[in-house]
Amino acid sequence: MPSWRKKAQIYLSHKSDHETNKTQTYTSLTAQHPTPASASTKIRQAILATALVDALGGPPEFHKRFSFPLVTTMKPNNNFSLPPGVWTDDTSMTLCLARSLATFTPRAIDGHARVGGFDEKHQLDAYTSWYREGTLSAIGRCFDIGGTIRRALHIYEKHAQPDQSIDDALKHIADELYDENCAGGGSLMRVLPIGLAYWRDEGLAMEYGRRSSRTTHPNAMCQEACEVWTRAIVQIMRVSTAKDYHGSYTKLDVIRSFAEFPYTNDKLRDALALPRGIPPLPAMKEDHEAYYRTHHPIVQLIAKTEAESLSKKGGFSKIIPKAAELPSTGYVLHILVAALYCFLATDNFEEGAILAVNLGDDADTVGAVYAGLAGCWYAENEGDETHGMFGTDRVREWRSKLVKRELVEEVAEELAKYSAELSRG
Repeated sequence: MPSWRKKAQIYLSHKSDHETNKTQTYTSLTAQHPTPASASTKIRQAILATALVDALGGPPEFHKRFSFPLVTTMKPNNNFSLPPGVWTDDTSMTLCLARSLATFTPRAIDGHARVGGFDEKHQLDAYTSWYREGTLSAIGRCFDIGGTIRRALHIYEKHAQPDQSIDDALKHIADELYDENCAGGGSLMRVLPIGLAYWRDEGLAMEYGRRSSRTTHPNAMCQEACEVWTRAIVQIMRVSTAKDYHGSYTKLDVIRSFAEFPYTNDKLRDALALPRGIPPLPAMKEDHEAYYRTHHPIVQLIAKTEAESLSKKGGFSKIIPKAAELPSTGYVLHILVAALYCFLATDNFEEGAILAVNLGDDADTVGAVYAGLAGCWYAENEGDETHGMFGTDRVREWRSKLVKRELVEEVAEELAKYSAELSRG
């Protein structure tokens, strides 16, 4: 076994700073509940979480699993000769979408126009500004961009006309980039702001999730991945921000949401739904988690890695699965499954983040997608840094070392204000 994998097992056999002296046991999915907080807090911290783990995952990007030292702190990104704490294209595009939602101004009707809204042309203009001019980049320039996104923006620049419909450009993008060879994670990595802004209307948020993907990733799998991920964000936002929340929603409900989604894409269904032909769900609710551990592919893998850990160490540890069991390439299916695995296999923000970025390959994207979901789940109200996302010294250190944190927080605040404005009708 590679020496760093042993170190990973040693590290991940311990909980966060405030729990290192406790005996390790499996934490049931039904025992894990989202931290209640205001909607604005959830929005701000979910966006910040995305940037944190994106920056953490930048250095191990492009590296095979177990081929690099365990990443637990902000390190220089030698892939692009960048200092520690620099976030990548995942966060830049998330900020582009968030700012577009918060600032797009449709043409006035009867002399009135509300600031903010969903518009594909406005989003593509924002992405192009980032690509060409470095707008909303951590270092003032675009230093990394996915191949499909680059192609989509070139098509957009060629076919878009000022003050004209976006339909012609979107048609050309769809015609040229529909194939599964273009099914990267570039739309999933940035879709978070849709669910954060429109969480009060699940159907609208899901529709916008699909449409936001079509601007650069019109492949059907990418669209559906954005739709189902947006639904998960919406549901966590809805239950954890409710004034009468009583802790009834759990991580088992999250995986059930993915399992019960009406997929049209067979590969997503096979990876995220319960397989056909299995016994029906038990009538007793207390038996549901054991049922998922037996039958659901992601929860099965979590159970398998727990069993391997127990057999080797006599105690509980988070063993990182082999790449063949949990790929972390740039393929949208791999990114979604890996991010969801990291969320379900851990019970605090720090552990999930470290697990995600140490998968290697497209580590920054897996980390960013994980972090958006986990940020919604663990975000706590300001001043309460005990149990939520910033409940450990290590995560607070990540925050202190994040480059251009004030820019991330500025855009997150814009999105929070827009979402609040939507609630006022």
